[in-house]
Amino acid sequence: MNINEGELIKVTLKGLKSIIDTHGTYPLLQPGGFVLEDPYFNFNDPATEEEIEHLESVFKVKFPNDYKEFLRLHNGMDIIDGIEVLSINDVIQYNEVQDLPEGCVLIGYHFDGRYVIDTKRYHIGLDYMFYLDPIDPFEEAEDLGSNFEIWFDRLLSSNGNKFWELNRDIKKYYDNI
Repeated sequence: MNINEGELIKVTLKGLKSIIDTHGTYPLLQPGGFVLEDPYFNFNDPATEEEIEHLESVFKVKFPNDYKEFLRLHNGMDIIDGIEVLSINDVIQYNEVQDLPEGCVLIGYHFDGRYVIDTKRYHIGLDYMFYLDPIDPFEEAEDLGSNFEIWFDRLLSSNGNKFWELNRDIKKYYDNI
């Protein structure tokens, strides 16, 4: 399947909702075969074009198309008990206390860590998603080498695990458990 930027988020959300509708839940297997029972998903209502334009005007940036497509489908979302993509109002509110470089915007949380979009990097490529621990400065952020929709798809297919931290060395796989 060959799709354009912004289409994968639609496909991923449709698949997620289909699983939840069919099974009543989204069974999550963690490393070692452990099952996270009854993961929680809360899909917010869509954002309007006016709300998205307001968000861009507040930060004086152009957000990536795939992130804006997500907002058009769901203005924020709670995922897997502790992972959150913020609503537009929360993005504006929570960024008031962030010390991020110009063009970088907090858009979500992973338990106590933060997800950030670097809008300046978006204009030169699709790898603009970053993860920061709660108190780390942006200079210590983990470059996820991803855009929003690929990050979201990988996050779901890794059952909410920080897929970028999983050790791929077969001899050290047991450390992932």
